[in-house]
Amino acid sequence: MNRMSSPVAADTLPRSLGAWPSARGVAALYLALTAAVLLPFFLVDSVPLADMANHMARIHILASIDGDPMLAGLYRVNWGLQPNLVMDVLLPPLAGFVRVEDLARWFAVLTVLTLVTGTVVLHRALHGRIGLWPAASLLFVYNHALIWGLLNYLFGIGLALWLLAGWIASADRPGWRRGAAFALACLGLYFVHLMALGIYGGLLGIWELARASGAVERRRLPLVWVQGAAQFVPAAALYLATLPPASGPGEFDWGTAGMRLRGIWSPVLTDIGTVDAAVGLFVVAVLLVGLLRGWFRLAPATGLPLAVLLAGALVAPTWLFGRLGGVFGVDMRLWVALAFFAVAAARYAGPASLGPVLAMAALLVLGVRVYQIQDHWRIYDAQIREYRAAALAIAPGSRVLQVQERSLPVAGAPGYFRGLYFHLSSFSVIDRDAFVPLLFTDPAKQPLAVAPALREIDTPVGAPLSPGGLRAWADPAVFDWFKGDIEIGDQRIYGYMWQDRFDYAVVIRQGDEENPAPEILDPVSAGSFFAIYRIRPATCIDAYPQACAALRAKGRSWALQ
Repeated sequence: MNRMSSPVAADTLPRSLGAWPSARGVAALYLALTAAVLLPFFLVDSVPLADMANHMARIHILASIDGDPMLAGLYRVNWGLQPNLVMDVLLPPLAGFVRVEDLARWFAVLTVLTLVTGTVVLHRALHGRIGLWPAASLLFVYNHALIWGLLNYLFGIGLALWLLAGWIASADRPGWRRGAAFALACLGLYFVHLMALGIYGGLLGIWELARASGAVERRRLPLVWVQGAAQFVPAAALYLATLPPASGPGEFDWGTAGMRLRGIWSPVLTDIGTVDAAVGLFVVAVLLVGLLRGWFRLAPATGLPLAVLLAGALVAPTWLFGRLGGVFGVDMRLWVALAFFAVAAARYAGPASLGPVLAMAALLVLGVRVYQIQDHWRIYDAQIREYRAAALAIAPGSRVLQVQERSLPVAGAPGYFRGLYFHLSSFSVIDRDAFVPLLFTDPAKQPLAVAPALREIDTPVGAPLSPGGLRAWADPAVFDWFKGDIEIGDQRIYGYMWQDRFDYAVVIRQGDEENPAPEILDPVSAGSFFAIYRIRPATCIDAYPQACAALRAKGRSWALQ
């Protein structure tokens, strides 16, 4: 067989080319590539992830509420044994020394580093050495879960990869010390993110099952399985002990066909430009051709976990509603986890001559990806600075309502990711000690709640009102019109008669739209893609039935008590 076309394992490829004769060279390449991928995080003042402003506002409140009477009048600290607390535990103690924007930046960077290094160490545990192949995980750093700002989850997935690597590497050292160490680690992962713990448990259990016919003696299998399962007992006991009572049957929403395709694309999806398609097509093309030609080899006992994770991603709902509230993007989260686990489980075993070609192509795609991210992030960052400067017109301690047409693009946005603007008004919590009903205050997930007087207009996880909805909810008659409509959701809580319940409205614009409710809203400040209005209380809109005026004449009031 021709030497140039013969298959060469990934671990021997660098030596055969003479490019990286030592581990230091490989380490230097990883360091340089990771630094380049992380560069966009340091070129902006506020990292523009969809939920990031919401997270920063929560950290600001937790860090400042004891010394800020205005915040103390709006919010309450609600510490408990909730899962998903890692940001809330780690960041507030540092907020007195570091800006909340920088804390969020560094936690996002730590999350990326944990994902990439977790992939590398798991690959090392499965294949015996590292090589260059795990650097492919850098192609998946900018994924849909990251762009949404699901940092606790992604940080948890990185830790899950580390734990799985540690479990595999310590297989020859069974005993109570190993079990105790991993039980503590699982307990820690519970507080990082519950779904990440579930993925770790599933992968570990299926991996142990898959290797049952391998090196482990059959007489030892029961002991191995008991030891593997025992590490989850403390976390499971804590979960069951703190599980809120059921308020009704769970609900599942599988979304539209387009949403299902978006889930499949999520490991490379950012919704900010055509490069998403280029990265995705490159990955799919290499994967399909490589599988057909046998370019990739899976580590022993990893095929079954990959297949189960793939099946789970294909059938998982887009939304899951249960005792712990709503979980968005269940399928998307699984696809992202699958991408990093697949890189860790595989190795390149194709022609030696093709390896450098694929590596250079991947490097080119990655470079274009990073350039586009930093270019778009700078535009988003400028928009955030523009809003924060204009929103200083909002009086401290005010109640702020956000309005946005979620199905249409935002003026000046460089891409299609409208979700980035959903929590823009959360910056006013940081800058003006404001109340925003969209702040994450789910008591089952966050250590933050609102003051009792504001519970009537608070929602644990909500979405902005549409401009049309803004006009509609200003009339008490519409409460009966929309009652029971699942598409309205939490808007009936904080949207109903908003002119009596809020002080300001922040309207995110698609162009040069006019004031959506001039009878009620007085312009205060504006920018290239938003307008800020002061709300006239106790005002009726003439375009709707005069139920408002008639009820007010009878002494009815919707103001907060």
